[in-house]
Amino acid sequence: MTDAVNDAALPTTAEPRAQRAARLIRAIVLVVVGIVIAFTATLHRDFEFDRWLLLASLALIGAATLVEYRALRDTLESWWVAARAVIAFAAAGSLIAVADTTGMALVVVFWAVLTAVITLMRLARGVQPRRVALPSAMLSLALAVVSFLVREDSVAMIGFFGAYAVIRGVFLGISAFDGSSGSGSSAPVAGRGADPDAPTAPRIESPS
Repeated sequence: MTDAVNDAALPTTAEPRAQRAARLIRAIVLVVVGIVIAFTATLHRDFEFDRWLLLASLALIGAATLVEYRALRDTLESWWVAARAVIAFAAAGSLIAVADTTGMALVVVFWAVLTAVITLMRLARGVQPRRVALPSAMLSLALAVVSFLVREDSVAMIGFFGAYAVIRGVFLGISAFDGSSGSGSSAPVAGRGADPDAPTAPRIESPS
């Protein structure tokens, strides 16, 4: 009986831990991107440098998002995260074809807007906490607006992107250490792994 209850409890505790680790990885990637942009400020007047730096940044963000997808792949909401990763990779690939600062800025605008839309959709579906989703969506929308306004100034645009990455990474890192901010989407995974003959198994689940 005890072994059955413990086995039923394992998915409930392991899944949020994996999700928090995935958020922490994405937070670290965002902060590192912002720091690299800050420390290469003297090179930002070179369009080619900015283009490839932004391409690498979006590709890294997409890869980190795939890590989050793997942590959520057994849930119904994992495809939202997969879509966000695809958008980041698509934006990175699109930068290969741009020929000027305006085109580069518009790629960032569309990426930021679509990222904000996905975040708000997850919030509306109740699978992402408001205190995590709202700052992320607001930051993404702010980046989109600012990038459009300074679309002819590559130095300003890449600078704002770096600031966005650092701030977003800090917010995401804080949520990774807040156990209550994990989505409740891991409950179905725990339910599949639970022993239906163990009457005390439902009591193991956290009320949060």
